[in-house]
Parts: sequence; structure tokens; C-alpha cells
Amino acid sequence: MPEAVPFALPAVLVVLLLLWFALRRSAGRPRDLVAPDPAAGGGQGEVLRLARAGRTVEAVRLLRQQTGLPLLEAKQAVDALRAGGPLPAPPGGPVDPGGGVRAEATRLVRAGKKIHAVKLVREHTNWSLAEAKRYVDRL
Repeated sequence: MPEAVPFALPAVLVVLLLLWFALRRSAGRPRDLVAPDPAAGGGQGEVLRLARAGRTVEAVRLLRQQTGLPLLEAKQAVDALRAGGPLPAPPGGPVDPGGGVRAEATRLVRAGKKIHAVKLVREHTNWSLAEAKRYVDRL
């Protein structure tokens, strides 16, 4: 084995680690810091700007943060924005599924059948798995 190999291997590892840390730190940073235009609707104007600039992933992420839309609906909304459509209205949030469903879900939770309770809530509502789980956790 040449004499340089034992010294080169640790040096390469150190360089790779430094590169990995540098990439990890910069991954969450926005590419540019542009304040949203208040005349265009504040943060929604930023979603529109990102969508029209072709920065779909960032636009979808921002729209999901603002409205709580599921991923697929946010992606469809951003695609509609790029085509010239309007922004979706923020959802009103999930509505309580009703006394009967709530009582049955509570009974299932107390019986140690939390998964069955989540499934019951999802069957009687149009909620995502996460929304139904949060609801059952609050029972």
C-alpha cells in the first residue's frame, strides 16, 4: 500500500463530512428573501409568485402552511395558479362528526381499540388519517 493512502483516506472523509454538514445547513434556507407583496394578498401573493416562477415545490409547501390543504390538493391548486386560476379558500377545518360517532369512538378508545376508533371516524367523515388521529387523541 502506498504511503499516501493512509493519510489521504482520513482527509477525504473529513472533506466529505464538511461538505455534508454544509449542504445540510443550507437545505432549509430559501433561495431568495423577497418580501410578499401586500397588494397581492400577502403570503398568497408569494405563493402566486413562486408558482409563476416555476418553483412548484416551494409554492406547494407555502400553500400547505397557509391553508392546511393536503399535499395532492395543494399541488393541484398550484398547477391551477400557474394556468391562471384563483387561489383556493382556506378550509374551515374539520367539523365534529356527530354525537353517535363520537360516543362510539370514545367507547373504542376506552376499550383499547384506538386504531378502530380512527378508522370509524375516517369512515364517517372526509378527514385525512392525521386529522382523524388527532380527533381520537383528544377524546
